[in-house]
Parts: sequence; structure tokens; C-alpha cells
Amino acid sequence: MRGTTSTPTSEASRPPWAWPIPATGWPFLLVAIAFAIYAFIPSALAAHMLAIFTRFGIAPATVVLIGALFGPAQVLARICELTFARNLNPLWTARFSLGLLVAAFALIALTPFSALVAAAFAVMYGMANGLMTIARGTVPLSLFGAGGYGLLVGRIGGPFLVVQAVAPVVLAYVVERASDDAGLMVVAAFAVVALACFAAIRPAKEI
Repeated sequence: MRGTTSTPTSEASRPPWAWPIPATGWPFLLVAIAFAIYAFIPSALAAHMLAIFTRFGIAPATVVLIGALFGPAQVLARICELTFARNLNPLWTARFSLGLLVAAFALIALTPFSALVAAAFAVMYGMANGLMTIARGTVPLSLFGAGGYGLLVGRIGGPFLVVQAVAPVVLAYVVERASDDAGLMVVAAFAVVALACFAAIRPAKEI
């Protein structure tokens, strides 16, 4: 019979995480929810982060320089991922990305705020976002396989785009009604919940 029958050798050579599971039930819901929740973070911060840093007392010119660190940090993270973690389970890339982002918010919360702290946050956030951009494509593929991949990404991308659209307005409301600190706490909470969702997902070989 013709087809792509797998052999013991080819199966043994596959990494433990490269076994697709059905794109249904809790695994799919957790992936979709995690990415949708994450969508809030870059959309909200892109609209408000620099203004918040300015209100925290950093000079506008310095804030602009801090904002310029975001792009190179994304590129650096992608180069590091390609160089050192290309064979890593993409799920762990997503988990590491969100862990780094949670650490960035912890840095702001637990240390006296300064331009140096803001710069470190921008770099950590940029690296996290760079890795998550990769994970958006690789996590669904590694978990659910290539069959129907386009439709699968579309199903995940719908909620992502909705949350992305409303995030700046929601954060503006929180900042206006409460404070900049409260706004950052809300964004940090989204990062923690997204990390928890990714932590709860188990590839087929771990189930």
C-alpha cells in the first residue's frame, strides 16, 4: 500500500514533542486562550508603555531611546532561538517567553524605578515578544500537526485579533480610572494567565 508509512527508525528519530494531537478539546482551547490573552500585552503596551514611563518621571528623549531598544531585542531573541534552541519544543519557547515577560514586570514592581530599569524592561519585553512571534506559528504546528494548518491558525487568530483590537482602549480605561501602576498590574496579570495556560498544555508524548 502506498503512502507515508512510518518505520521504527523514523519514529525513533522524531523528537518526543513532535507527535500531533487532535486540535479539539482542552489542548486547542488552552492554545487559543493563551495566544488571545497574550495578544493583549503587546497591543496595550505599544499604545501606552512610553507614555507611562514618561509619567513615571523619565525624560521624553530618554523614553524614546528606551523604546528604540524593543526592535533590536526582538531580533536578538530570534537569533538566539535559531542558534541555541532550534530543536527545542516550541511549547517551551512560548513558556520561556512568558516567563521572561513575567520577570520583566517583577523587575519593575520590586526595584526602584529608573531609566535603567525601564531599559531592562524594554529589552526583556522585546525579547519575549520576538520569541512569542515565532511561537505563534510553531506551537500549533508542533502540537496539532500540519493537517489543516491554515484553518487551525485562522481559528486561533480570530480571538487574537479581537483582543488585540480592544487592548489599548481597555488599558487606557484602567489607567484613567485607576493609575499607571494598576495598568501595568493588569498587563502583568495577562502575562501570568497566558503562562499558566501554556504550562497546562501537554504534548502527546507527555499525556
